[in-house]
Amino acid sequence: MLLNTYKCVSKETRAKMSEAKRGKPSNRLGSHLTIETRKKISDALKGRPLSEERRKKLCDRCGEKNSFWGKHHSEETKKKIREIHKGRKYSKETLKNMSNGQLGRHHPEEVRKKISEAHKIRFLSQELREACKGEKNPNWKGGITSENAKIRSSIELRLWREAVFVRDNWTCQKCGQKSGELNAHHIKPFAKYPELRFAVNNGLTFCKQCHKKKGLHKWRIDIE
Repeated sequence: MLLNTYKCVSKETRAKMSEAKRGKPSNRLGSHLTIETRKKISDALKGRPLSEERRKKLCDRCGEKNSFWGKHHSEETKKKIREIHKGRKYSKETLKNMSNGQLGRHHPEEVRKKISEAHKIRFLSQELREACKGEKNPNWKGGITSENAKIRSSIELRLWREAVFVRDNWTCQKCGQKSGELNAHHIKPFAKYPELRFAVNNGLTFCKQCHKKKGLHKWRIDIE
């Protein structure tokens, strides 16, 4: 109803309303609309396609054409924005729409380069890694990681897994699914046969669904 009433207002009246609001705090950072009013506006706009004229106006404000291009919010404004968004929970539908809105979008080359440079700083050099290993690390808790866990996260096991997939041509040996989410499983159990943990002929490729099925371990031994 609010939007329909606004449509009937003449351009002259709109200009007066705009002039009256000039200098007053924005609804985003100052006095806020009620939840009921927001819902009415949201429902009124839901599913309404943008006109070509409106699309053109929005495009004219993109990138360097935008009056805010190259500028930055003050620390005070940033703080207000953080306070507004703190604790805000989005519905699953809204999160999905936000995700779909980013599909197909790509950062320009200049932005990609900046992101790449920023991430390079985050990786520790080999010298620093060695300096933070074991007892030298401030988070050291006396070596509580089990030997089993260390082996399962080792490079040797990752290479074994890759070798099993290559041998089986990245295909599930039960249902025939090719590629997708695959698991390499030991025919002879990992815990009981430590000498066969990295033997390629002791592994078979299965898709995630087949890997979860009960009684599959017995079937794997039979296939050997």
